Amino acid sequence: MEELTRWVIFLITIIVLTRAAALLSRRLHIPTLTIQLLIGILLGPSVLNLLGVPMVLGTWGSPSPGPLHSVLKILGEIGLIQLMFLAGLQVDWHGLKKILKLSFFVGTWGFVLTAVSVAIITRVFVDRWSEALAVSAIVSASSFGISIYYLREMKALGSRVEIVVLGAVILSGLLAILLMIGSQATNYAMIYGPSKMAIAVSWFLGKLIMFFAVAYFLTSRFIKLVARTGFEKRPRQMLIGYLLLVASLYAWAAMHFGSFAAVGIASLGGALLGMSNLGVKERISKGFESALISLPVGVLLVVFGMEVNFKEVGANINFLAVLFVTVVVIKIIGYWIATRKVGESSRERVLIMSGTLPQGEMGMLVAAYSFSRGLVDPQNFNVAVIVVVVLTMITPVLVKIILPAWSVQGNPMSVKRG
Repeated sequence: MEELTRWVIFLITIIVLTRAAALLSRRLHIPTLTIQLLIGILLGPSVLNLLGVPMVLGTWGSPSPGPLHSVLKILGEIGLIQLMFLAGLQVDWHGLKKILKLSFFVGTWGFVLTAVSVAIITRVFVDRWSEALAVSAIVSASSFGISIYYLREMKALGSRVEIVVLGAVILSGLLAILLMIGSQATNYAMIYGPSKMAIAVSWFLGKLIMFFAVAYFLTSRFIKLVARTGFEKRPRQMLIGYLLLVASLYAWAAMHFGSFAAVGIASLGGALLGMSNLGVKERISKGFESALISLPVGVLLVVFGMEVNFKEVGANINFLAVLFVTVVVIKIIGYWIATRKVGESSRERVLIMSGTLPQGEMGMLVAAYSFSRGLVDPQNFNVAVIVVVVLTMITPVLVKIILPAWSVQGNPMSVKRG
């Protein structure tokens, strides 16, 4: 009974702190994201260590140390579904088509330079190339859902900079997944040989592509059926049915392919609904502002913060410092090169760079998948997670400092919605 009471008190504490972070952010003019991640760090093993064992969100199917971990994982996964679904819904896909080339160059330059540099430097600190590639995939990825989360909070959605950033982070996320698969393939080849590795990777990619094809078919067919039946007649029932379909596909992807496929399904579901002509996008696009939606997302961010463990850095402090500096410097160089010939002002270029720095949920989930597959040992996993969370936490503050001098409305960066 005492243990149950402790769990209830802890869960209520997290929920209250999550809501308090939103209120505190308005008073202090600090992004909610930053405060929620900081709360997670304070509650986690770095300071208070209230759980006793660090959280690792994204390792679906693995046993949890206790019931409280299981409950937090479930709440975090609900928040992740909501975050990625709403992110896919929010993207201006028509505007992205107009500046696709710029987004492609920003995402490619930023990712490739970071991935290559981090892999080479990490190899100095680790024994295996497969692990170096895995760490590179973790810190080279850029956030998608969390970028939408704080850009919306800062009223920056709908601008040219926002669309460039989101196009770039989508591409870098896809490239990070491919690099993660490459890390797994390298590890498999070292154990079983290149021929078996080629067969295993081909089979995995084939199943993954087929799964996404089936998911796209089911979700698009559902939208067409709803459009034919008439959304206006039963909007609530139709929307609930669609969300249940996306959640089912999410669970399927998580069990068979891991976290990276699951977030892809959630984003795909939101994107297909957002591109439809059902007239529902504007109705539910305010989801981030409702307590029912923002609360699980806030819990997700707190859980991410609880994965950080500064106490266990120990002898890896040099690796942590080198990795953090490398990621920041190389990403900035890559983004600056990608935007230097496309006519943006220096302010726009700085905003693009600061908007694409954080790894967010993509970095955390790639880390969880790599860790669960034995591609990264616990010490290096902890270092990579610290880099991801700290960079994700400080980037919105940097954007907040830059944004007051920049108005979205009436700005040449604004893109007219298609």
